[in-house]
Amino acid sequence: MSDKIEPHFSVDELPRISQKLKLLCRQCGKRARYDVGIIFWQLEGEGESAKSAYTFTKYFRCRACDSPGPWDVTDCMTILALTLRARVDSEFKGLCRGKIVLFDGTFAQTPAMGEQHLLALLQKDPGNAFLCTRLGNLLRGCGKESKSAEWYERALGLDPGDVEARYHLFLFALQARHFRSAAGHAHLLVQYLLEGRKTNKEPLTRGIALWVVDALRDSPARLQEHLLGGSAETSHRKEEIFIRTLLAQKGDPEEIIAAAAERLLQGEVEPPVAQHTAGTVADNQPAAFDLVPSLRKLIQTEGLSEDLAVAFEANGHGNIRVRDRHSVPVYDRNKLAFWPVPSLRELFRGDRQPPPDMCHYPPEYCPYFYFIERQVLTVCAAKGDRTDQELEEIYSAIRRRPDGRSLGELHDVIWQFAALLLGKHVLSGAEFEAIFAQLEHSTRKWALRPVSRNYVSYLRDALTEAA
Repeated sequence: MSDKIEPHFSVDELPRISQKLKLLCRQCGKRARYDVGIIFWQLEGEGESAKSAYTFTKYFRCRACDSPGPWDVTDCMTILALTLRARVDSEFKGLCRGKIVLFDGTFAQTPAMGEQHLLALLQKDPGNAFLCTRLGNLLRGCGKESKSAEWYERALGLDPGDVEARYHLFLFALQARHFRSAAGHAHLLVQYLLEGRKTNKEPLTRGIALWVVDALRDSPARLQEHLLGGSAETSHRKEEIFIRTLLAQKGDPEEIIAAAAERLLQGEVEPPVAQHTAGTVADNQPAAFDLVPSLRKLIQTEGLSEDLAVAFEANGHGNIRVRDRHSVPVYDRNKLAFWPVPSLRELFRGDRQPPPDMCHYPPEYCPYFYFIERQVLTVCAAKGDRTDQELEEIYSAIRRRPDGRSLGELHDVIWQFAALLLGKHVLSGAEFEAIFAQLEHSTRKWALRPVSRNYVSYLRDALTEAA
């Protein structure tokens, strides 16, 4: 019989799930119910004497003695129910087989126990920036971001070139829209990466380089003002030349990002040859405005104006309903009519190719982004702000399979927004795909945590400023 290999997980890289379980503290013998997060289990021992051991991803301490653990599970019925659910539902992530370990392989039943171990290591070696970053990662992974930021700051106080700690503080600053702070971290991240500073894992270093380059390329205007303002416009510092060059490059965005990340890791400030790619939209003219015949006929028959939006049902309690996504309720603020749309693909017109710099939101395409995102905000006002992850999945599904199966009510109503966009404007299949690819990319850029709502918050601020 072959040995079973138990998967290992790092506490700071796990998704966040909330579920409660009754536990007994071995330190004081008191029982209480705690939010334990994801539950991992493994068998300890051999044969009939083997016992199940459980570990948890949420941070908690004993309410009676403040101990971080260890713990015994006394809520056997809940564990049984979760085990049965995990067996029949492959998408359920609340109970998994595995083991939580820290960076050094130390077993930690809870993040609080991991914290205790790392604090003990730091007591022996208080000047170790690497340990401070590990503790920051652990606390960030279980939702204690303010405490994690303190440890990242402490790591940078000991070693300003700790790119992992600075990377996370850069993310926090972007998430909070503290653009001055984000720009400061960005400059230093680029400086230290150009100088050859690395993390303890090569894939992590490469991932940070790629993400930083991608974030700089797609940075909001207010962040770019801090990145390029003042003396940065003419500075000869390597990091500022790199950032200026990166933001000025034209061409395929994926190629630019991949090449720039590689240069960053190799310490090369500028590309060997400047990249210039001509746009493919003829004469930079905006796409034509022209109603499809079926929509024009509906407008004429029902006496509607051409200033249309998609209507949807909302009950005022965070629920919306789409009765039939192929029957699009169009509304001109006075009258409502239903427009039959069998397929999005049937609404594609022409064969024009999108420009290669769609990631920079070419002016002629901005009305299309505005059309979709303004109505997404309307849905969020009725249903509550949707997560970056949910919107990214929907944008991706519409891009890849415009007429694919429904992912739910929100997918259906955004499908109808897309239908009205195509019904009012002449857009080819390639242009439509590029528009939704950029919408998908925008949500992914703002998704800084396993569950976040930064994209909608950004839209609300940006569109309010534009108005």
